[in-house]
Amino acid sequence: MNIQFAPITKYFKLFFNTQAAGLYVLLFAISIAVATFIENDFGTSAAQKVIFKAWWFELLLLLFSISIVVNIFKFRMISQKKWSLLLFHSAIIVIFLGAGITRYFGFEGMMHIRENTASNNFLSSNTYLKFKVKKDGETYNFNEPVLFASLGNNNWQESYLIDGDLINVKVKAYIPNPKQTLTSTESGLPTLKIVVAGMNGREEYFISKGQTKRIRNVIYNFKNTELTGAINIVYSKDSLRFKTNKPLTQMVMATQKRDTIFPTHTYSLLKLRSLYSDGMNNFVFSEFNKKAKIILESESVKVKNESVTALTMDVSVNGTVQETTVYGSRGMSGRPQMVNFDDIDIAVSYGSKDIHLPFSIHLKKFILDKYPGTNSASSYASEVVLLDERNDTKMDFRIFMNNILNYEGYRFFQSSFDKDEKGTYLSVNNDYWGTLISYIGYALLTIGLIMVFFSKNTRFHQVLQKIKKIRAKSGTFILILLIQLHQAQFLPKLMTIVYIKTKMLT
Repeated sequence: MNIQFAPITKYFKLFFNTQAAGLYVLLFAISIAVATFIENDFGTSAAQKVIFKAWWFELLLLLFSISIVVNIFKFRMISQKKWSLLLFHSAIIVIFLGAGITRYFGFEGMMHIRENTASNNFLSSNTYLKFKVKKDGETYNFNEPVLFASLGNNNWQESYLIDGDLINVKVKAYIPNPKQTLTSTESGLPTLKIVVAGMNGREEYFISKGQTKRIRNVIYNFKNTELTGAINIVYSKDSLRFKTNKPLTQMVMATQKRDTIFPTHTYSLLKLRSLYSDGMNNFVFSEFNKKAKIILESESVKVKNESVTALTMDVSVNGTVQETTVYGSRGMSGRPQMVNFDDIDIAVSYGSKDIHLPFSIHLKKFILDKYPGTNSASSYASEVVLLDERNDTKMDFRIFMNNILNYEGYRFFQSSFDKDEKGTYLSVNNDYWGTLISYIGYALLTIGLIMVFFSKNTRFHQVLQKIKKIRAKSGTFILILLIQLHQAQFLPKLMTIVYIKTKMLT
């Protein structure tokens, strides 16, 4: 029986002995160092994808944890009452356990609230591909957690069967900090550039013949078949024309001439570099190319917190494939991109998803203090009211730096604020058990380190005793040497004095 398990025992000792534990620590340190350089050059998402959330990194921590447990029993820390070493080694296991719970069960995000309003949802810190499928009056919503980065494999594919229709989605390319350019080519298609005003200023979009796109709240249909509720665009006989079922105002930007275009059965002439408005949405058709191809390029590989990224993907329904590009970023809900088929419409977006709370936070007032004579913030706080209808709770609280609102495992931190100082951003964290277990691990680690200095059953105590013995021996040796040197120097002096006295007497 022992012979049968001998090979297993051999490999077990090979992977979980003291030397293996030292190797795991070395590899862990190297990984952390490499992750620092990756984060600096490619962004946090790349460091997470390649190292921190990679399977091999988790395996490394698991092997190291097992090796610690093996060494606890190997060196009989319990039976020999080596409590300080036992606490020190156990603390590492507890900390890893807390990190694992945080990794797989904890979540966090960002909540935005304006003054005198309440919110019961926040945007997740993780990114998702979100889908909204409409068919025969029914709407189906689902999402998939994803992590795309400038490094690593970004290939992703999934299939869904919805009411008898097979939907297949395949991500072909991930483009950080994308920039669209219009390039003339003989194989190109008639393409329009559409400019709209966004939260961060001017936003540019392109639509080619044969495409339908939703930009903000407006649907642009550049097809020969009309789409109800959309701005239908056609290109024929070197002329761009459009038709819509709602009135639009048109202002030629060069002459500032205004006209109103009412819905008709005929197509109206589309004027470039003119501002169109339906009362809610403003847009400009700024450029047109008869034969062009849209090229999407990356301006920078480093993904920052404010960076926008693009996903080029193929969406197919029952074998019919359409290519689309979806824009989004971490911390934002993302702009839905419409893909229309015969009897089914699919909206795809990329970004953070909404997480709903069982209670709400009402912002009474945001308070900002500035340094005298400057516009720089010295401190800021949020006066909030926590409202929970389930147990009729109404609690006033002031959130500011190092003053955290804790409620039912959720923790709210003061993060940022709106430019007009009328709104606040609260960082939301839900990781009660992961945080608690990690703190217990830190406490055990501290107690173990302190006990090392006082326990007699540690290597530190043994080394300390040896050092004391060496110092004692060194002190005796130095005393004898000094005496010998003193005597060696005194004898010649004595002989010299006797010789001089003898000469004087004679």
